Amino acid sequence: MIPTKCILCDNSSVLPLTFTKTYKKLGKRSYFRCPECDLIFVPERFHLSPDDEEARYLLHHNTISNQGYVQMFREIISLVRQHCPGITSILDYGCGNEPVLAELLKREEYDCDRYDLYFHPEFPDGSYDLVISTEVFEHFRDIRYEMNRIRSLINPGGFLAVMTSFHDPIDLFEDWWYHSDPTHICFFSLRTFDWISKQFGFEVIYTNRKNFIIFKKCNTTNI
Repeated sequence: MIPTKCILCDNSSVLPLTFTKTYKKLGKRSYFRCPECDLIFVPERFHLSPDDEEARYLLHHNTISNQGYVQMFREIISLVRQHCPGITSILDYGCGNEPVLAELLKREEYDCDRYDLYFHPEFPDGSYDLVISTEVFEHFRDIRYEMNRIRSLINPGGFLAVMTSFHDPIDLFEDWWYHSDPTHICFFSLRTFDWISKQFGFEVIYTNRKNFIIFKKCNTTNI
């Protein structure tokens, strides 16, 4: 079944992406782009089963002993310190099987909790100055549901930090490595995050325009 609506903004005029090259890199999945919010998404029929998705995550070897992986998170922590003043409590949303970021944040003397659909599934019952989500948004099956849950976890005036590779510019999408992972099912641009910020009550306060963005929670939403 061809999707008729955007899975984020519910726009009814989504457009299929067409490609000039073979499907060797893209696989045999279909991709649709929304002209309203600029989200690119993979239809549900191409999603992995939860069991297959979890098994693929278990193949990752992102550990505290991986110096490159740790350095990436240290750079993120530095940006958080710079742009999110006064925070003490943090939630690592989608922390994975080995929550390296949460461990590094604790070493920096932050109070950091963990949540992950598969590996730490007990949903938090508190609220936080910062929710940080690294390499997670591209896996969301229901973005609106996740955004509402995330917003409910953030204290007034708190922050949301998201790491996911942006699909800007669109003309490079065909050769982009990021969609070769079958668990990656939605792809965001800066325009997508601008739409999200306005609809869910956030203000963009920082982005590197590549794969990292920080929002500050506002008092009102459009949802």
